[in-house]
Amino acid sequence: MKNVLRISALLTAALMVFIMIGCGGDDNTKTATPPTLKSSSPAAGGEMAANGTVTLTFDKSMKDVTVNGTAATVSGATATWKPAAALPTGPLTLTIDGTSADGGKLATATLALTVKAADTTAPDIDGAKCVPANGATGLDPATITSITIAFTEPMSADTKVDSYLPADAKFNPAMAADGMSMGISFLGGYKLGNEVTVDVKLIGADLAGNALKTTDYTFTTMKKAE
Repeated sequence: MKNVLRISALLTAALMVFIMIGCGGDDNTKTATPPTLKSSSPAAGGEMAANGTVTLTFDKSMKDVTVNGTAATVSGATATWKPAAALPTGPLTLTIDGTSADGGKLATATLALTVKAADTTAPDIDGAKCVPANGATGLDPATITSITIAFTEPMSADTKVDSYLPADAKFNPAMAADGMSMGISFLGGYKLGNEVTVDVKLIGADLAGNALKTTDYTFTTMKKAE
């Protein structure tokens, strides 16, 4: 009887060890979901200046990103890469590697571009393509629920609003993925009134580092009905 109990105890202990090893093995094999490259500016097949930069957007925050073996500057889910020296003109294939903030390994991605001559021209606000148009007057404030500021060429991802009038406005600016515009949406049910001048001051540069030529975007709403 004692032998039977001893054998039963040994079997139970062995089973517990097996279960613990099995559970531990599951924990050790868990890996983070690999990040995915969602978009780039310039987009695949596009052109970049010899002195330009490339902005990469991923589906999750990144820890590190390399382009052709050199480190890119990472901010959340966005990485910006600028070559150390001007690139030669012609076809260019970039090889992108990286690791997400949670440890996921990016499957090596490539981006094919065409390098053109260095860009030394300052970008500008494309007034006619803005919504409302830059400098417009007499606008009905009830029809303005958001603002789109368009540019003459792609802007860097860190282009931002420096100041905004009216000062009490609550808004959320966001650059488009292609860098060609900035959308501004009002928050908290904010609405423009009559006889109001909106003045958005911007800070930014194009992908080659040329500073924005016109930094003020403005429009004015209509007078109150008498």
